[in-house]
Amino acid sequence: MPRRKKQTAPEPEPIPIQIPKEYNAAAKKWLWILVSTFTIIIVVLWGWATKISLSSFNWNKTPEKKLIENGKTEWNALFNDEATRIKNEKLKLQLKNLITQVTAEINNASSTTTTIDIATSTPNTNSSTLSNSTTF
Repeated sequence: MPRRKKQTAPEPEPIPIQIPKEYNAAAKKWLWILVSTFTIIIVVLWGWATKISLSSFNWNKTPEKKLIENGKTEWNALFNDEATRIKNEKLKLQLKNLITQVTAEINNASSTTTTIDIATSTPNTNSSTLSNSTTF
C-alpha cells in the first residue's frame, strides 16, 4: 500500500512591519550627516598626513635629484660645446670671406696703381749709372 504524504500546513508569510515615514526621513538625515562628517574627517586627516610627508621630504638628498643634475650638466656641456664650435666655424668662415675680399681689393688696387705708376711716373735716372751701363 502506498504511503501517504503528511500534509503540512503552509507557513504563514511574515507580516511587514511598517516604519513611520517621519522616522525613516529622520534616520536618513542622520545617516547622511554621519557619512558626511566621517568623509570630511578622512579627507582632512589625509591632507594633513600628505602635508607632513611632503614637508619632511628633502629633494636635494634623493638620487633622482643627482641624476637630473648630471643630465643637465651633460646636456649643457654637449650643446654649449656644439654652440661654441658652430660659432667658431661661422667666425672662421667670416674671416675667410673677409680675407678674400681684402686680398681681391689689394690685388685690384695694386694692379691699377702699378699701371698708373708706370704710365705717369718718370724713371729715376742716375746719370752716372746710365752712362756707365750704356757705355761699352
